[in-house]
Amino acid sequence: MGHSLHRPAEKLLGGKGCTSMPASQHGPHVEIRVERLEHCTVLRVLGELDFQGTPMFYAHIDGAWASDQGGPRLVIDLHEMRFCDSAGLGALVYAFNQVTSAKGRLLLAAVPVHLRRRMRISGLERHLESRETVEQAVNELCEP
Repeated sequence: MGHSLHRPAEKLLGGKGCTSMPASQHGPHVEIRVERLEHCTVLRVLGELDFQGTPMFYAHIDGAWASDQGGPRLVIDLHEMRFCDSAGLGALVYAFNQVTSAKGRLLLAAVPVHLRRRMRISGLERHLESRETVEQAVNELCEP
């Protein structure tokens, strides 16, 4: 993969500990925002998680959580994800594998209907836990 498709993170206005990586004009149509809370991390996916956008997603996963005594706790907020292809599904599986191999826990939040259908068809819904809202997922994972 000779070159990187992601741009340096930049600080968002009004959000402590939040970073954003906007899509370039000719690159991916996805934006990833990371919010570090006291006991968990929320990774927000906005736009299209497809072949072009997954390198940016992968870049955030490995460093998305602060070190945590019981392993990483990660919420992936999908409420503003418009599209997800097989590469995007693979990226979610990668996130699950990274978090669980570090003895952590991952919850998807606000999964769009189009992605729920793909997860059901592929059998991933049996492995990837989800909650209806980001708040539910954060409350569940961020309890000390």
